Amino acid sequence: MNETRRRRSCEMVQPGGCPGGEYGALGEDSSLGKAAAWQLPPELAGHEALQRFLAENQDLKEAIRQSNQMLRQRYQEFQRFQAAQREEKEFLMLRFKEARDVVEKLNAERTEMKHQLERAFWEVEQLKGSQQVPGLETLQGLKEQLEQLQKTNQALQREKLALHQQVQSTGEAGVKVKENGVQLERPVELEALQGAGDNRPGSRGNAAELLQRRLKETENESMGLKQQLASLQEELVKLGAKVQDTEQQAEQQLQALRKQLEQLTEDRASVKAQVTSLLGELQESQSRLEACMLEKRDLEKEAQAANERCRKMEGEAEVLHRQHSVQVDQLRMQAQNLETALRVERQSATEEKRKLAQLQAAYHQLFQEYDGHVKSSLESEKRSQGMDKHLEELLQQLQQAEEALVAKQELIDKLKEDMEQNKVVLETIPVLKAQADIYKADFLAEREAREKLHGQREALQEQLEQLRQDYDKLKAEADGATWALMEEMRNRHSEGRPPLPQAVYNMPLAPFQPLPAVGLRRSISEEQPDLCCPKCQYQAPDMDTLQIHVMDCIK
Repeated sequence: MNETRRRRSCEMVQPGGCPGGEYGALGEDSSLGKAAAWQLPPELAGHEALQRFLAENQDLKEAIRQSNQMLRQRYQEFQRFQAAQREEKEFLMLRFKEARDVVEKLNAERTEMKHQLERAFWEVEQLKGSQQVPGLETLQGLKEQLEQLQKTNQALQREKLALHQQVQSTGEAGVKVKENGVQLERPVELEALQGAGDNRPGSRGNAAELLQRRLKETENESMGLKQQLASLQEELVKLGAKVQDTEQQAEQQLQALRKQLEQLTEDRASVKAQVTSLLGELQESQSRLEACMLEKRDLEKEAQAANERCRKMEGEAEVLHRQHSVQVDQLRMQAQNLETALRVERQSATEEKRKLAQLQAAYHQLFQEYDGHVKSSLESEKRSQGMDKHLEELLQQLQQAEEALVAKQELIDKLKEDMEQNKVVLETIPVLKAQADIYKADFLAEREAREKLHGQREALQEQLEQLRQDYDKLKAEADGATWALMEEMRNRHSEGRPPLPQAVYNMPLAPFQPLPAVGLRRSISEEQPDLCCPKCQYQAPDMDTLQIHVMDCIK
C-alpha cells in the first residue's frame, strides 16, 4: 500500500497541467521514493519519528493531489454548467425572438385587417349614403310631381265636370229656346266666350264646339299627365328595385365583412393561445433557470467548502513543512555537534597517539635499560648483592610500566573503537547531508509547485469573478429584455384579455455575491502562528521569507 501511495504521489498533477513525474523532487528519485528510503543509514532508517514524518509527508502529498483533482473536477463541472447556461440562454433568447416576431406579424395582420374592415365599413356607408340620398331626392321629387299632377288632374276633373254641366245646361237651354222660341239669358261664361255685344244666333253652337274642344284638350292633357304619372311610377318601381338590389349587395358585403371579422376573431384567439403557450414555456424556462441557479449556488457552496478544506490542508501542510524544516535544522545542528565532537575526538586521538608513541619510546628505552640492567645484574650479581633491592625496585617499576602499558594499550584499543565509531558517524554525516539536500530540493520543488498552484488558483479566481460579472450583466440584460417584451405583449393584448399573474415576471433573482477572499485570507493569516526562525529568532513576514531565511541561516 505504501508503494501504491508513493506511486500515486509521483503522479500528482502540477499547476501547469503536467504530471508530477516531470519534477525530479516529486518523482521516484526523491527523498520519499523507494531508492531514497534504501539510501538511509540503518540508524535513521529504523527511526520511528523519521518514518512517521515520511508517512505524514506522503499523506499530505496524496491529500494535495486529491484536492487538486477535486478542484479540477469542480472547475470542469463549473465550465460545463456555464456552457449549459449559455446554451439555454441562447435558446430562450431565440424563442423570445421567434415569439416577438410572431406577435409582431400577427399584430401587423390584425392592424391591416382592422384597416380593411374600417375601409369596407366606410365604403358601405358611403355607398349607402350615395345611393340613398339620390334615391330619396328622386322619390321626393317624384312624389311632389305626383301630388302636383294629382292636384292638376283633380282641377282638370273639376273643370271638366263644370264644362260638362255647362254643356248640358247650354244644350238644355238651346232645346228650350228652339221649342218655346224664348231666348234665355246667356251665362256669364258664354258671354266671355262669345265676346261683348255678340248676340247672333250661331254663337251658341260655336260656344259648344269651343267647350268640346277645350274638353278634348283637357282630356288629352289628362291622358298625357296619366302617361307621365305611369312612367314616373315605373321609374319609381325601377329605383325601388335598384335600391333593394343595392341594399342586398350592401348586406352581402356586410355579411362578408362580418365573416372576415369572425375569422379575425378566431385568428386572434389562436394568437392568444399561442401567446399563452409561449408564456407557459417562458414560465417553465424561468422555473428551470431558478433550478439551475439553485444548483449553481449549491455547487458554489461546495466549491467554497472545497476551497476552505484546501486552504486548511495547505495550512496544515505548511505547518508540517515548517515542523519538518525545524527538525531538519535540528538534525543539521546535531550533525554539526557530531562533527565538532568528532573533531575533538580526533584531536584527542592524535594526542593519545603522540603520548602512546612517547610511551612506546620510553618502553623501548626502559626495555633496553632493563636488558642492560639484567645483563649488568647477571654480571654483577656476584659482585654486589646490594643491587637486589635496586633490581626489585626496577622490577616493580617495570611491572608498573607494564601495567601502565597494558592500561595504555586498553585505552588505545578503546580509542580505536571510538575512532571506528566516529568513522562510522563520519560516513553517515555525508549521507545525512545528502538526505538534507534532498529534503531541501523536495521542499524547494514543493514550494515552487505550491506557488504555481497559488498563482493558477488566483488566475482561476479572477476568471471566475470575471465570469460571474459577465453572467450578472447578461442576466440583467435578459431580465430587462424579458420585462420589455412582457410589457409590450401585455400592452398589445390587454384588450379583451384578463391580466396575467405578475408573480411570473417578478421573480427575485438575487445577484451572486462572492465571499470576501481578503477577509478569509486575513482570518487564515490571523490563525497562523508566529513566523520566527528557530535558530536566530528572526521574525519573518510570511512563510516563504521564513523558509528562505532558514535555508540561509542553516548554511
